[in-house]
Amino acid sequence: MVDKRLLALLGALLGLVAGVLILAGAAAGRGGIELLGVLAGLGVLYGSYLIYRGKASWFSWGRTRTGALINIALGLLTLLVPGGIGGLASLLAIASGFLGLLAA
Repeated sequence: MVDKRLLALLGALLGLVAGVLILAGAAAGRGGIELLGVLAGLGVLYGSYLIYRGKASWFSWGRTRTGALINIALGLLTLLVPGGIGGLASLLAIASGFLGLLAA
């Protein structure tokens, strides 16, 4: 039980770092703030919140899995979209999602 909470905490922390990096990349975009980057960053932060809250509450299975799927999907989206954020932030979001799935 403790190991799953530790995986969820590690996944949430990786997602937090990924979300902040995606938001920073969106703010430093060409000619202003990129709306899709901001939405992806906020989505990764929300997914990380669901991973963390899912293992800290009684109803854990659905929230943790949903947060993990959100982080994987947004990580892949920012990695594969041309002109997207990509790079380390996307890989951290994907790793956060996989850790969240292991914690579910």
